[in-house]
Amino acid sequence: MRWCLSIFALSLVITSPVAHADLEDRLNSRWRGAWVIVNGELYSNCDSTYTNNRVSGDLIRGNGRVALPTGELAKVRRVDVKRRRVDVFLDLKENALIEYHEGPFTLYREASCRVELLVDTRGHTKNLGTGDIEALFAPLLERYARLTEAEHSANWNRRARQAYPENYEQTLAEYRIWQVEQHNHLVEERINDSIEQASQLLVDVSQDSDFGAGLGYGLVTMKENIRGDCDRLLASNPGTYEKSYDAPNPTWANGYETGQHLGYYIELAQRLRGCFTPPAN
Repeated sequence: MRWCLSIFALSLVITSPVAHADLEDRLNSRWRGAWVIVNGELYSNCDSTYTNNRVSGDLIRGNGRVALPTGELAKVRRVDVKRRRVDVFLDLKENALIEYHEGPFTLYREASCRVELLVDTRGHTKNLGTGDIEALFAPLLERYARLTEAEHSANWNRRARQAYPENYEQTLAEYRIWQVEQHNHLVEERINDSIEQASQLLVDVSQDSDFGAGLGYGLVTMKENIRGDCDRLLASNPGTYEKSYDAPNPTWANGYETGQHLGYYIELAQRLRGCFTPPAN
C-alpha cells in the first residue's frame, strides 16, 4: 500500500506545474536571448503580437499575412512549457514593409515581425527532459549564442526589408494634402449638420413656462459640460456630454433634454470653426 502511495505521489510531482516550471527554467536558461536560424517558412502578421505557427516535426503551419522564407534570423524572447506543447517566442531581426490603403492611396509602414512556434509534444511534455525538448527543436532551429555567429550560418537567408517604392515621398506629400482636405470637409459637414439640427429643435420649442425653465437650464448645463479637442468633438454626439437631472415634472424634463441637445449643436458649430486645418505645404 505504501508503495502505491509513493508511486502516486511521484506521479503528482512529475505532472505538477512545479515540474513544468523547472523544465521551463532550464530551457530558458539556454534559449532566452539566443539567436536562431529557422529552417522552415514562417508566417507573421508583423504587428505587436506573436503570430501562431504550429510545428509538427519539421512542418510549420501558420496563418499570418506575411510569409517569410526559410532561413530567417531571429532572437528567442522566451520558451513556455505547456501540457501538450512547448512554445518558442521569436523576434525576427529584419523588419518587413507592410502595404495598406487609405482612400485612393497605397501606403507602407515598416513593421517588426514576431512569431510564436507551437511545438507539438503530442501530450508527452510531462515525460520529456531538456534534451528531449531540444531534440524537437533540432530540425527547426539552429541555436547560436551571439548574433555574429548566427550571421555566419550558411542557412541564413540574408533577407533585407523591401525598399519603399520609387517617388514614395511624393506619394506621402499628396497623401498629407488629401488628409487635410478630408478633415476640413468633415469639419464643414459637422458644422452644417449642427446648424440644421439646432434649427429643427428651435421649431419645436414650446412656450410653456416649465418647458422654458428646463430648456434654459439644459442650455447652461451643456455649455458647461462640453469639452474636448477637435478629434473628440468630431466624434461626439449629444449623449457624449449629457448630464441627468432630477426634473420637477415631465414638461420641465422635456425642456431640459431639448435644451441640452440645442446647446450641444450650438456649441459644436461654434467650436468646430476653430478646427479647420491650414493647407499642407
